[in-house]
Amino acid sequence: MQITLFHLPNSRSQRIVWLLEELNPNYELIICDQNAPQAEMKFPTLQIKKQGKIQSLSESSAIAEYLCQLEQKLVVLPSDPDYWHYCFYKNFADASFMPNLALKQVFTQIAQQTPWPVRFISLAFKVAFNRAYLNPELDQQLQMLNRHFMQHTWLAGDKFSSADILLWFPLLACEFAHAKFSDYPALAQYLKQIKSRPAFQTALQKGHWSAEEFQRYWQITQ
Repeated sequence: MQITLFHLPNSRSQRIVWLLEELNPNYELIICDQNAPQAEMKFPTLQIKKQGKIQSLSESSAIAEYLCQLEQKLVVLPSDPDYWHYCFYKNFADASFMPNLALKQVFTQIAQQTPWPVRFISLAFKVAFNRAYLNPELDQQLQMLNRHFMQHTWLAGDKFSSADILLWFPLLACEFAHAKFSDYPALAQYLKQIKSRPAFQTALQKGHWSAEEFQRYWQITQ
């Protein structure tokens, strides 16, 4: 079986690069950019070549589920007391947390692309929507996560799992997109803990990660 990952730097597919480094199967990493022939594909996209047939899989959560089941690693069994945390958080990252951050980015891009004479209108709408809806929603989500990490090392208790890999990207984005992120010290400690993992550091290098570019991209959404 041959595993190939199509990856766009500084996108959510960085999580799958990290996941592959944690699982450590043989795989090929193809770095793409917006102008490449693969630019129209969804990132990440995993291709599996087996017995002459090629199957493609997209969506980070689906790829994580497939790879973890394939390798039987970084999963938590239903019989485990922390399975409920694992089951919830591995879906929470993309289903509930990331959409609020994506909306912050959408309204920022709308404001930036609005003609200058009337840009103040879209800027005012962005600020109002952030203040009235997105920031309070993010505060609730961050409070929930902060409470969890005040009592647990990882999302599944003391066990590192795929749920932690999926949560990392939106949580790091929130560090720059949400002005009150510093109010949640357990989250900062959790991100520091992630950075200490050797597979994470290797994945950043292989995935052509730019911390500066990532920070600029999300900081403008405040």
